[in-house]
Amino acid sequence: MPPKRVLLLFLNTGGGHRSAALAVSEALQELYADQVDVSLVDVTAECFPWPLRELDAIYNRLVGWNGWPWAPIYHLTDSPRRLSPLRDGWCLLTGRPIRRLLHNYAADVVVCCHPLLNAPLKEALRRQPCEIPLITLVTDLASAHAAWFYPPAEICLVATEEAQRRAVACGIPIDSVRLTGLPVRRCFIRAAEEDRGLARRKLGLDPGVPVVLLLSGADGMGPFYALFQALVTTQLRAQLVAITGRNERLAARLTSRRWPRPVHIRGFVENIHEWMRAADVLVTKAGPTTITEALTVGTPMVLSGAVPGQEPPNVPYVTERGAGVWAPEPIQAAETVRELLSPKDGKLRWMTQRAREAGCPDAGEHVAEVIWRSIQR
Repeated sequence: MPPKRVLLLFLNTGGGHRSAALAVSEALQELYADQVDVSLVDVTAECFPWPLRELDAIYNRLVGWNGWPWAPIYHLTDSPRRLSPLRDGWCLLTGRPIRRLLHNYAADVVVCCHPLLNAPLKEALRRQPCEIPLITLVTDLASAHAAWFYPPAEICLVATEEAQRRAVACGIPIDSVRLTGLPVRRCFIRAAEEDRGLARRKLGLDPGVPVVLLLSGADGMGPFYALFQALVTTQLRAQLVAITGRNERLAARLTSRRWPRPVHIRGFVENIHEWMRAADVLVTKAGPTTITEALTVGTPMVLSGAVPGQEPPNVPYVTERGAGVWAPEPIQAAETVRELLSPKDGKLRWMTQRAREAGCPDAGEHVAEVIWRSIQR
């Protein structure tokens, strides 16, 4: 039998959509090997014309001012009723490149990993000569915008019970919603089993000194500089690592200063799983992918911010499970880290265990199995 063709589609707005698609691709190939032929496509770069090709930069600008003006846009469009008049215009704008994409990548099943692709994909697949199932993989964690569910796909995969309830509230039949968890790449699952001291040695860190890792998404969003400054000037017996992602200006600003203690500053890295495993504490904004990866590795978090709209519900999701602490001000975050690293405070070990318990390392396999079953049907 020829291999079954799976088409995974995402937009490059943030790193989470790409990461989820990569995780699903790895799980499909590990479970079904040469029985599947997987194609991952960044629709932003490969299909969309200008200015849609600049969606990543547009999104970063919208969330750049503490979430404004992104927050009102998010909330004003967050219902199927409000999306209805926008749907036809968006499908008209994106329909032709989406149809061209489906022509170039023949598929037995299409997996949508971005809410803005859901409506045009549904419309384009309706015009296909043969029926091709559409599966929506929701990459938000404890929340989800209505665009994920309107119009409804044949199958909708969600990470949490909170997202499942949101899907049903938006009109998705309960038997079409699958609770799978949010997929993470295999390297994070393997990193969870690695010795922390060995991980530190591989990265050139002192294996005997605690490590604080500072992240802020793939694009280095939020008050990263103020957080870094607060951590550097706080009396911490720890190694401080800052990873700025694709934000080259931020990396240059950090490296241009002489700091009062040794620090490790990196730009975009491919081995973020190793840095997470090496860390005792992760300071980060409440992005769904970063949270899920940290839970998989077993790294407790100090959540220092949340993009208004999709990310605030992720904060109680972490704190109520005991895997993290909410500290939105830089000085507060630095003081929280100092307290957690205190040898008299046993909370950090407890949080590490809670993080491991809250992880869902099998999510990629669950998603892959749902996709495979949909092809067989």
